[in-house]
Amino acid sequence: MKKLMFLMLIIVFIFVGCSKEEGVVTSSKLFQGDARRLEPHLDMITGCVEVKYKGDKQNLSLKYEIWEDGQLKESQDSLSVSINDNQFDGEVSLSLKENMDTNLEKIDSMKLKLVISDSTGYRSTNFTIESFDPSFGFGPVELYEAVKIKDNEEVAVWGLTAYKDVYQSGREIEESVKKADWGFILKVYFD
Repeated sequence: MKKLMFLMLIIVFIFVGCSKEEGVVTSSKLFQGDARRLEPHLDMITGCVEVKYKGDKQNLSLKYEIWEDGQLKESQDSLSVSINDNQFDGEVSLSLKENMDTNLEKIDSMKLKLVISDSTGYRSTNFTIESFDPSFGFGPVELYEAVKIKDNEEVAVWGLTAYKDVYQSGREIEESVKKADWGFILKVYFD
């Protein structure tokens, strides 16, 4: 009887000790259905992911990184929202658009808009970031499968790569961005 009780106690400790706060991020689209075909014609690059979280962390936070030739050039914590009732169920979306000067000429920067939304509304912020050379070929690197986020872990959820010569695509966001001539990574974490 004591052995059985001891064994049950061990099993309970294993399950309780192994349970961690966790979030799940899955790919989504800002433009759905037929509207998706219009996206490249709007001079806007977009990305979107669904985020679900249940745990004790107080904030959902975003961070972006800009890479050039395999080197981290800029890293910026960018937007954070409170998590209510120990859970979050919503979306993170972004858009990148080339900036224009007063003569409507393109300049070497882009407007980055980041949005976190859920059933209560949305929060957003804007940044101006350095752009890639306009002669480069470019495209997004999106999640191919759901990603789990554990405590105090930053996870790349969307990327953009630009290449001087032949455009290359890959399945892993961070790896693809680090190999590109220019790259952008959006990361999600809970704190």
